[in-house]
Amino acid sequence: MRTFYRPVEERDIRMMKRGKGTLCRNLLRATLPFALFLSALAYLIWRSWVVAVGVGLAAFGISGWSNISFFRNVRGRQNSGASDAVVVTEVQAARVLEIEPLGSRGPAFVCFTTDGKALLLVGQWLLDYKGFPSISFRLRQWADTKKPICIEITGARIEPEQSAVQLKPGYRLTDVEAFEAAPETLQQDLDRSFYKNPSQGDNKSNSNS
Repeated sequence: MRTFYRPVEERDIRMMKRGKGTLCRNLLRATLPFALFLSALAYLIWRSWVVAVGVGLAAFGISGWSNISFFRNVRGRQNSGASDAVVVTEVQAARVLEIEPLGSRGPAFVCFTTDGKALLLVGQWLLDYKGFPSISFRLRQWADTKKPICIEITGARIEPEQSAVQLKPGYRLTDVEAFEAAPETLQQDLDRSFYKNPSQGDNKSNSNS
């Protein structure tokens, strides 16, 4: 597993904006109709134009601010001149285990690399990549937030091994985590690496021994 940094490229911005439309389009085609719907619904319930207008304005303001914040973030990244804005991780997988996610926050895969490291990937964003998991791929992330940008498939698809190992409610983790682990001790390795309170992992290990 090899990691390096590079500046923002246009393809990163395209992936960030994928399915998000434009600010004006979102305000006119999504935010405004939604606000009008809530306003009409409020009037039907309370029979008050004051309440209806207030609900509509509040909905438009909240949704509008969310859109404005997103596109401001896009513009900020697009204009970033930092040479280390994006972190790229190249992975060569020896084995891939599919483990049990938390609720609907899945799927969850652990890729064991040829150099003895492990990479945990979690979330429905993985479903966008039909060729994943694969024996080799590049993962692009924002360096500041570690949020995934995309996966570039560079090798043939590999069928993941099904595992009874599971993610637990006490874990503190993001969509992508690199950690030290082995397939035979994966549950203990996850406990040790991701419990909010490190002593929890020790206690679980002791109780299982």
